[in-house]
Amino acid sequence: MPLKNKSKGIVPWDYQIDDENYQKEPWILKKGKEYVTIEKDKNNKGLFFLQKDEVKRLSLSASQAKLTYHQLIEFGYKLRKPKIEFTSKG
Repeated sequence: MPLKNKSKGIVPWDYQIDDENYQKEPWILKKGKEYVTIEKDKNNKGLFFLQKDEVKRLSLSASQAKLTYHQLIEFGYKLRKPKIEFTSKG
C-alpha cells in the first residue's frame, strides 16, 4: 500500500464516543510479546505519544501517529480489544 493512502485510513482516535468502533485511549497494538502504546498528548493538542514496550516515549504529530499506526498494522501488529466492563445490578 503506498504511503499516501495510509494517511487517509481510519485510526482509533478518529472515532467518536457514539461510534460502534470507539475505544478509549491508550490504544495498544500487540504482536507476540511486543506492544506499542499510542495516546494523545494532554498538554499539546494535536500531538501524540508513542511508546514501544518500556522504551522512552516519542512525541509525534497527528499525521506521523496515523502513518505509524498503519505501518504497525501492516507489520502484523493488532489493536488490542478493550476489556469489557461488567456492572452489577443490585
